[in-house]
Amino acid sequence: MSDLSPDRVGCITGSRMSDMLAGGKGITRAKYAAQLAAERMTGKPHRSQFTSAAMEHGNETESLARMQYEIRNGVMVEGTGSEFTKHPFIARSGASCDGLVCDNGLVEFKCPDSHTFIGYLLSGEIPSVYRSQMTWQLATTRRAWCDFVAFDPDLAQEDGYLQIRFMPTAKDITDLEREVRAFDAEVEQLIATIIRKRKP
Repeated sequence: MSDLSPDRVGCITGSRMSDMLAGGKGITRAKYAAQLAAERMTGKPHRSQFTSAAMEHGNETESLARMQYEIRNGVMVEGTGSEFTKHPFIARSGASCDGLVCDNGLVEFKCPDSHTFIGYLLSGEIPSVYRSQMTWQLATTRRAWCDFVAFDPDLAQEDGYLQIRFMPTAKDITDLEREVRAFDAEVEQLIATIIRKRKP
């Protein structure tokens, strides 16, 4: 989903979970807190001007990944990833999911370049950056599982597709919700500090 969506302004989102968690008090976390503080104070979304070739590749091939997933699993994916869902009881937070599956599932598509995809394939594991993202998507939607799908159309069909079902525990979700609440409090404290520094 576009970072310019008004629904996301000032909200802690699934795609930024790794930034929130990075190093506890590290530089990435601090930058994200400052970005959210600015959004909440101005009401304007952060405008990222950077689009890498890898990001463009991923955007262009996601529809192919979706088609492969539907064919291989005999399901239809609902939604396009453009809808932002607010967390049911934690204000100023939410997630956008690539798609809803059946009654209780989600799917997250990743279409990296070939060398990155091969790394995913060889490890057979979901990278931690995406595990936290999907945990937050499931916490937000209250669904039970999320299929991680990595797809590379440049490889042969039997080699270029990876699917792993992800099911975090209730404790995983509770722990992440606690982290989000703490981070939200940090952002609000940052805003209060900025306001106190205003000249009379």
